[in-house]
Order: sequence, then C-alpha cells, then structure tokens
Amino acid sequence: MITNYLKVAWRTLRKRPVYAVVNVLGLGIALATCLLIGLYVQDELTHDTFHPHADRILSVVVENKFFDRPRRNAPAPFASVLSTKVPGVAHVTSTSSRTELVPVRLAGNRKATRERRVLKADSSFFDVFSGFPVRRTNREDVLDAPGEAVLTASLAEALFGEKSPIGRGLQVEGDRYTVVGLTEVPDRSTVQFDLVVSTPKVLNRSVSWKEFDGRVYARMRQAASPDAVAATLEKAVPEEAEPFVQNVQAISLPDLYLSSAYQADRFKGQPRYLYLFGTVALLILFIAGFNYANLSIAQADRRTGEVGIRRAMGARRRQLVGQFFGETVLVALTAYVIGAVLATAALPAFNTLFGKELALATPKAGWVLIGGLGTAVLASGLAGAYPALILSGFQPARTLRGASQTTVGEGGWLQKGLVVAQFAVSAALVFGTVVVYQQLDYLQTKDLGFDEERVVTVDLDSLSVDRRRALRERALQHPGVKRTAISSHVPGNIQHQLKSDLTDFSDSARTQNRSVTIRPVEVDTNYVTTLGMEIIAGRGFAEVSRGRRRNGYLLNETTVETFGWTPETAVGKPFGDTGDVLGVVKDFHVESLRNPIAPVVLVPSDGYDSPFSSRSVLTARLASDRVEAGLDHLRQVTQEVVAGSSFSYTFLDDRFDQMYRAEQRLGRIFVGFAGIAIALACMGLFGLASYTVQRRRQELGIRKALGATGKSILGLLSREYGLLVGIAFLLGAPLSYWGVRQWLREFAYQTDVGVGAFMLTAGLVLLVAGVSISYHALQAVRTDPARVLRSE
Repeated sequence: MITNYLKVAWRTLRKRPVYAVVNVLGLGIALATCLLIGLYVQDELTHDTFHPHADRILSVVVENKFFDRPRRNAPAPFASVLSTKVPGVAHVTSTSSRTELVPVRLAGNRKATRERRVLKADSSFFDVFSGFPVRRTNREDVLDAPGEAVLTASLAEALFGEKSPIGRGLQVEGDRYTVVGLTEVPDRSTVQFDLVVSTPKVLNRSVSWKEFDGRVYARMRQAASPDAVAATLEKAVPEEAEPFVQNVQAISLPDLYLSSAYQADRFKGQPRYLYLFGTVALLILFIAGFNYANLSIAQADRRTGEVGIRRAMGARRRQLVGQFFGETVLVALTAYVIGAVLATAALPAFNTLFGKELALATPKAGWVLIGGLGTAVLASGLAGAYPALILSGFQPARTLRGASQTTVGEGGWLQKGLVVAQFAVSAALVFGTVVVYQQLDYLQTKDLGFDEERVVTVDLDSLSVDRRRALRERALQHPGVKRTAISSHVPGNIQHQLKSDLTDFSDSARTQNRSVTIRPVEVDTNYVTTLGMEIIAGRGFAEVSRGRRRNGYLLNETTVETFGWTPETAVGKPFGDTGDVLGVVKDFHVESLRNPIAPVVLVPSDGYDSPFSSRSVLTARLASDRVEAGLDHLRQVTQEVVAGSSFSYTFLDDRFDQMYRAEQRLGRIFVGFAGIAIALACMGLFGLASYTVQRRRQELGIRKALGATGKSILGLLSREYGLLVGIAFLLGAPLSYWGVRQWLREFAYQTDVGVGAFMLTAGLVLLVAGVSISYHALQAVRTDPARVLRSE
C-alpha cells in the first residue's frame, strides 16, 4: 500500500511541475541552510569535549587592574595553591599565556621557515590535557626536562618528511629543543599549538602574584563544583596581591570556549551568534514550509474532483490521508537529498566565511544529518497537514457537483496571511543586511584621530635605551622610511590599564567622580608625529628640553575631561608623583569603535625601561612609492639590531580592519540569508500567482471581453499581492529595526539608521515581488478572451 501511495504521489507531482519544483527545491534550499548552520552550532557546542572527562578540567580565570574583562592569564602561584589547598586535584599544569608565532627550523639549518605556533608548558601538560595523545616517544614522560618538544604530526611531516623526528633537534628562535614525541590537536580545542616545549624557567610557580604571564589549569579526580574551587582560590590570594588579583573564577574546559574569558575571532566562541544564525535558519525553514502550505491550499480546489471520485469509489478517509501524506513524504525525501547535495557544494564557501573546517561526511555530522531528515519530514508534514485532513473530509456528492469546500476563509485569509509572514521575514533580513553594511561603512570611514595610512608596526622584546636609539636611527637611513618611533603600545593594541583614585594621579582633579581607569603608553619623542596625532594644547615631548620631558606627560582629551579640566587649563597641572601635564593630544581611538575612547596618558621613555610592557613596538611610516623597499630595510635592520627577531609586522590600518572582519563577514552572511529568504518567498509567490491566474481565467476573460485594457488587468493582478507585500514590510522592518538596534548597542559609535534604510528595503522587496508575479500577470494580459470563454 505504501508503494502505491508513493507511485500515485509521484504521478501527481509530475502533473503539477510548478508545484513540485517550488516545494521540493524551496524546501531543499532551506534544509541545506539548516544543515550548514547545524554543523556550525554542533561544532561550537562541542569544543574541548574530546578530552576524557573534559568537565573535570578547570581553567583559572581572573580579573585585575590592568585588564578590562576576565582573562585566562593568571599568576603562576595559583598552580601551587591548586596542588596544595584544593582537595581532589589530580594534576596541575602551567602554560605560557599565548602561542607565539615564531620560525621553527631544523638544528643547524639557517634556511628561513614558516612561523609556527609555539606553546610553553611544564611536565604535567599532557596529564591534564589527556585528549592530546602523545605517541612515538622514547619514554613514558615528556616535557619533564628543559629543552624538550612535542610536535604535531603535521609539523613533523613538514620538517622531517617520512623520517622519524624522535631525538632530532629543532631551533626555535635562539633556543634548541629535542623532539620527544608527536601529538594531534583537533580544531575543536581552545588550546592550539604546532609544538609545545618545556621551559620551566618561564613557568616558575614561585614568581610574584603581580605577574600575569601564564595560564593555569587543573584536572580533578572527580567532578567538582567550579564555584567551590574558585572560592578556595580567592581565599588563598595574599593581601598584598588583592589589588592586582580580583574576581577569581574556575571555568570547566567545555564551558571556557563560550565564556567571556575566551577571546575568539570571527564567529567563534560567541553565544549570540549561535542564537542569531540558528534563528535565521529556522525562519528560512518556516518560509519554505509556508510555501508548501500555501501552494497546497491553492490547489485544493483543483483536487476536489479527484477526492470526490475516490470517495465515490469507496476510498476511506484514512486512505486519502495516507495518499496526501505519501506526497508529503516524497517531497520531504527528495528535498532532503537536494538539500544535502546543496550543503555539500556550499560547504567550502561556508567554511571560508565562518572560519571553520566542517564536513558532512564525518561521524560527528551523523546527528546533524539525522536531525535534518527529521526536520524535513516534520516541516513538510506540518505544512501538508491542512490539505491532507481537510480535502480527505470532503463530501463526494458536493465535490462532484463542483461545489468548493475548501476552508481557507473569506477571501483566502490563510493564504494571504502566509504570504505576509513570508515577506515579513524577508523584509526583516533585507533591512538587517542594509543596516549591517551601513554600520560597516561607518566603522571603516570614521576618523580615528591619527593617520594610519602606510604605518607599519613591528613587535619586539623589551629593548634597552641604546638599542632603541640604534634601531630608530638605522631605520631612518633609507628613503622608504619617513618617520620612526618606539613605544610600549600602539593604537589597536593598548591593553594595559591602571584603576585608581583620581588623587593618586593629581590633587587638582575637579570632578565628583573619584575613580578613573587610564591606559598608560610609554613613548619616545617621535611617537606623536609618526602617527600623525594632533596636539591641541601645550607642547609635545620633542618641543621641550630633556630634563623637562622626563617629568612631563601628554594626556588625551578624554583624560582631561575625566579630571574636570579643559585642554587649556590642563597644561601645567601636577600629574603623577613629581610630574606635570606638558600638553593635550586630540582624542584617538585605541581599540575598535565598539568601545568609547579611553583615557590615555603618554609617558616619556627617555632613560628607563618600560614599566607597562615586557615588549616594545617599532612604528614606522613608509613612503608611498617605496613600501616594499622600506619593509625590506626594516627587516634587515631589526634582525641585525635585535638578534633572533622574527620580524613580525602589521600595518596599522590592517590592524583596525581586522577588528571589523566579523562585521564584514556578518554582512556577507546576511546577504546570503536575505537572498535565500526572499528567493524562497518569491518562488512561493510565483507558484501562487500561477494558480491565481488559472483560477481567475473566466473572470479575466470576461473583463477583457468587456473592454478592460491590459494595463488595468496587470494592475488588478499586481495590486493584491503588492498590498500584501506592503503589509509584510510594515510588519517586518520595524521588528528588524528593533533587532539591529540591539546589535548596534555593541558599538559605542553607531551609524544613523534613517529613512533611507527603510526606503531601500521597501524598494528591494517590492521590486523582487513584482518581478516574481509579472510573468503570470503578463500571460493573463496576452490571453485571448475568446479562447478562455469557449473553454469555460
């Protein structure tokens, strides 16, 4: 019987190609979208779960006066506290605070190699992270002695080919390491590296509580409450460290990825994108389901005769229901196959856009595929339930007499409601896309307060005064380098901050707000001119004597305002322990436009090492016609003056552009989502217009016979759907406006969402809706009324 249902369903669909194509292809596109988003969501929710008992691995997260949010960087003494004062701890490990990109080459080989991600860790690293399997080692323990390294299999193959790397030597910057093992690092790991090396000196657990140079993890013997562990750690912080160590947390490893302490790029590790993309995928699926229901209702009148004959010949209602649901199952299965093919074809572009390496043909994708199949059957079943249950209940006598028994309401309110719902969703997505691109354009064109064009920055270790002077002078000995400066930070990477009472900086503060958080930057005399900043009051470091400069500071406008001064009155005010304000710099952005401009204090660097950073940054402005030559000169000079330097450089405008990569990708994603949604809605409108014209052939023929012009008939057919699309816009755009306002709250500086965005959205939606119904409307205009009336 089931086979018979499917055969009849196939014949029915083949007789109605428009209905079949719209439903099967539309549902297939929606399912492809859901499969891709399902893979993304699954990948995001399963980070770090490959470790055995991953929930027993805890990461120590703290806040302090230098950071603006919780971070994984933690003082090394927390490792000793975990080992001695927290019950149930099996293993504790300390690692470096980041994986550094440095050249890795074979020992004795001076040939330049690609930069690799190097992580420094102690001997307990693989005991805590047991999901990293170590193999082909000469002994059981690894990293238990200085100078040992464990490589990923991919790096080992790149360096050694098919030869065994065990016991071979590696050169990492100025240090030599011996390979003692191989491992694998899945993409779904928050701890990423190409090789991990043992460096006990860097990870000394007896260092000061004030130093945040590493990360601390613990593996518990049994499941434990992270809050209880955090409470124990908080009590262990000595009194003298309390101003630096605040709000201690212990986060289980599977929860770390989606926490605020994990700083991911693109759309990784951010729960809001899971909700956003998941919601959009469901809305697209709803549009496809609405198409199915709408077209099924539209053709109900055409199938009443078929139902009447079947009922008159003895068919029972449950058999008719089975027949209609047979069509539903056939549509669902066909659409699912098409969706899987489309998802596979689109997966490379999807991975590039989302920064993932997802695949459908993997075991972990099984649940996504099963869920997609269930979604296809459920969506098509729900959409086809109305015609199946209503048509099967028709009385055969009335249907054979031609009486319509469809219950779509007076004037087809259900069909119209579904059209409005479809285009409301489409209008909302189109409006969201327009606003995202408006905001992105605003971010990329707003004045940052300095000239970022052709400015290159080179990250270096902390430099002595003599090396700074030598590097700066030698860098300028080339026509491709116009200006140079050396500082502790540059805009886009000023992370250190000091929280304190205003009187700790100056007794002359004139404001009721007694607390301030400033960002200190150690700079030389060329910093302001190299970056093209503007001094609006007082003088710069280069304009005063050396003795005057050593006790002076430059403040930005926000700092001056925080202290209750004006730029003119701030000059000469006491600041710091024994210094005063030399001048005021025009406000400049130190990070992305998500955050307001922060108070910044420029501190002179003459004669002492930086107290604010263990690294230095060389900044150089290059000549417009000699950028490559200038870079080559900087590379040569840096490697000569700073031995072992890898010359890792970044252009300042690229640094800020990277801050908005997520917005750029979000714009492209919304273009795709909006395109899919409006295409599906128009496919449904196209099919519905086809049935409308067929149903109203007699009416249109009479109108033409009575003298109606083609223009009036075209307007008659277009007006009804144009009104529905207009209503949909009035419903969808305001809802989308509320949504984008929530998104824009992430930015301290926002574009104006004016009338133009609404007008552009309305124009686009009405245009594509008009195109989708124009074909059938023009066909109706060109139809000979005599032929229609004869057939009727």
